[in-house]
Amino acid sequence: MNVHRIACIGAGLIGQGWATVFSSKGFEVVLQDTSDTLLENSLREIRSNLVFLEANGFIAPEEAHAAASSIEATTSMEEAVRHADYVQESVPDDYSIKKEVFRELDARASDHAILASSSSGLLMTEIQGVTRKPDRCVLVHPCLPVYLIPLVEIAGGRETSPGTVDAACRLMKTVGKIPVTLKREVAGYVVNRLQAALVREAIDLVDRGVVTAEEVDKAFCFGIGLRDPMIGPFLRIHLAGNGIEDFFRNYSESYHQRWATMETWTSIPASAVGRVIQGVREMGLVRTKTLNEIKVWRDEMLVRILRIMTDVPKTS
Repeated sequence: MNVHRIACIGAGLIGQGWATVFSSKGFEVVLQDTSDTLLENSLREIRSNLVFLEANGFIAPEEAHAAASSIEATTSMEEAVRHADYVQESVPDDYSIKKEVFRELDARASDHAILASSSSGLLMTEIQGVTRKPDRCVLVHPCLPVYLIPLVEIAGGRETSPGTVDAACRLMKTVGKIPVTLKREVAGYVVNRLQAALVREAIDLVDRGVVTAEEVDKAFCFGIGLRDPMIGPFLRIHLAGNGIEDFFRNYSESYHQRWATMETWTSIPASAVGRVIQGVREMGLVRTKTLNEIKVWRDEMLVRILRIMTDVPKTS
């Protein structure tokens, strides 16, 4: 499948990120949302993203200029998708909203267009049921900030064709993404399920008074986070002893003991909410910088990490 023109439906943070990515790689992009004011603000953010990418050497000045010039904006869904080869939907993560949008996309997009959702946890089988072309529907979930983090999760629904999944993977690789393709549907996919387990334990440790919120973040950043970007959890346990077989023979029991003492709640305890909020407010960065200043600092650090990660072997 040849992709030339891409429609980004939804001009929020994720839609802005996708428009930045696609335009910076030379694609024609149409950004759609329901408000002219929102679109104007989004275009301003996209231009800022492109300036950031240029300043940090990800794209050349002429590429940044061409990218900014290649983005159209409209409140018309029909105008946005009429000539699109690929549609990336990024509206709120709610089944009723997603279905309404996919129903309209199905009616207005060309028959050859791929309809992709940025959902962070919903099932495509549930969404694609409202369309006449369910085989063309696929989940392509990015990580924030979309224009910097390379990972994307790709998952088909029950009626998604293998060709659609393959085409989405090829496009993502073309724009510099690293796709992880799910072999079966699961709510939350991979990244958010891993993150949810970590966040629950972090909240519980603060709620029980074991450590402060700042100490949890410190333990992650200078422990797990510093060690694991290059290897991940499975290669880590492979290296923990004398290989993965040795881990299961001699070290897994220690995990059983830890799991037995960990919380399994599925709703955040009321007692934890206030403690975590107070703990975050007391963090040094939060006390001394605005939210936007922290985001800028985060992105600058991500650039430095990404430059190191280019030397890390990647699977095909």
